[in-house]
Amino acid sequence: MQNPTLDTAKLSRFHWILSTLAGMGVLIDGYDLSVIGFSVLLISKEFKVSASSNPLVYALILSSALIGMAVGGVTFGRLADRLGRKTMFTIDLLFFIVFAALSALSRNVFQLILFRALMGIGIGADYPISSTIISEFSPAKQRGALLMYGIMYYWVGTLLAGVVNFLTLGLGVKLSWRVSLLVGALLAIPVVAARGLMPESVRWLIQKKKIEEARKIAEERIGATLGNAGNETPRKTAELFTTYLKPTLFLLVTWFCFDVGAYGLGFYTATLYKEYGINSLSKIALFGALSAPFPILSYYALMRMIDRYGRRIPTLLGFGVMLAVLLVLPYLIRVNALTLLPLFIIFASLEQWPGGTLSFAYSVELYPTSLRGVGQGLATSVSRIGAILGVTLFPLIQKQGLVYGTLFFVSFIIVALVVSYFLAPETKNYTLEEISSKVAR
Repeated sequence: MQNPTLDTAKLSRFHWILSTLAGMGVLIDGYDLSVIGFSVLLISKEFKVSASSNPLVYALILSSALIGMAVGGVTFGRLADRLGRKTMFTIDLLFFIVFAALSALSRNVFQLILFRALMGIGIGADYPISSTIISEFSPAKQRGALLMYGIMYYWVGTLLAGVVNFLTLGLGVKLSWRVSLLVGALLAIPVVAARGLMPESVRWLIQKKKIEEARKIAEERIGATLGNAGNETPRKTAELFTTYLKPTLFLLVTWFCFDVGAYGLGFYTATLYKEYGINSLSKIALFGALSAPFPILSYYALMRMIDRYGRRIPTLLGFGVMLAVLLVLPYLIRVNALTLLPLFIIFASLEQWPGGTLSFAYSVELYPTSLRGVGQGLATSVSRIGAILGVTLFPLIQKQGLVYGTLFFVSFIIVALVVSYFLAPETKNYTLEEISSKVAR
């Protein structure tokens, strides 16, 4: 009986371990970005910076990590294509550990912004590396489920952040947020150690003409032959905007617009709770923890459907729900501030469908092995520019009224929905080599 290939192999313990270790980087991302959304309420008290009196500095506290992610995504993505997935798989989190710890020790708001921007480089680097290494080992018919499993850990990190925020409140304003930030650095240490035990990507090795090493890894770890994996013509980075112009345009525009709305609103949930009458910090932290399980369940549903129904349907449905929630939010909040909780739960749960497909499926499936890291990294960087835009402009626009703030987000989600409808390809059940050939100009 002939051995299966990488693309036809059955799901194994190795696939789940690899996807879990990749997902741990996303967990740390979710933890850190969620922690700061709440911690900014305490930081603003200690450093006397508020959303109303210093909106730009307040926004920089929230978005500084995103600025670093914009740099780290494309830079480390390109290095992953040149130096290998495994090498960068560990280096990126070492970068995070150092500057996350320094952020917790910041003596003023400007140190905090600087250290978090540098820390963000490590987080931004992890997106193209983690999603790439999952995709390059996954069987074609289960690739979507494994990728959604990896990105699901973002919300496990968010859940953990809510719990830590709640538990550390008793430490007082000056110590609570520092301990919460430090926990993120501590979480990354065992992940770095475990990642060092994982193999290099077989497809990357094939591209680098290291066929025997690739064959040995495939046989020992999966019990599979190489098949057609990595059998592609090496491409130059410039081909992202020639040969692969259409998928690049789709990814950059759609993910940019998505992050304007998702991060713009997501980073201000704790602030909105406070501004609209929920003054208890412990209750706000608890709301954060209570909200997180629902997106995790949403990802579980997406894992079950993405390889059966494809990527297009959940992407379009998710954008539709995001639009609906944004349109009703300003009106329902006038009835009762507590309506924010169910609205945020619905928004966060269904935004995962387009968010997951863009950040951990389309972004790695549409490019050949030689461009997969830099293509995903570029999309990550551009998306974070969108997130920075949303986080920075929302408090300024909201001064004119919450209706204007939500309409600002609505306009970007409409663009994302329209572009997805016309440009998003269907990639389910195809091998990575078949997809990159199919979408090439």
